[in-house]
Amino acid sequence: MPEESYDLWFDPNSVGGDMVAECWISHGPRADDATFAPAPGDWLTVGDGDEDPLRARVIKRLGDRVSVQIQMSAGSADVA
Repeated sequence: MPEESYDLWFDPNSVGGDMVAECWISHGPRADDATFAPAPGDWLTVGDGDEDPLRARVIKRLGDRVSVQIQMSAGSADVA
């Protein structure tokens, strides 16, 4: 299993053709990080626990729920 070096966990079975995933901060690897406050427009890394992390852009946040659009391309986890 790849190292869990990502910001949010997502369920790959719930990702649609638009590559949008719903994530919950409280269910992710940074749940205990009080400084983690993703906002729309931020770039993060997301993972599913089985594959390498992917780069994703926050498109919406409502409290604990964060919607991200996953970028599918080579080197996608290289967040600038």
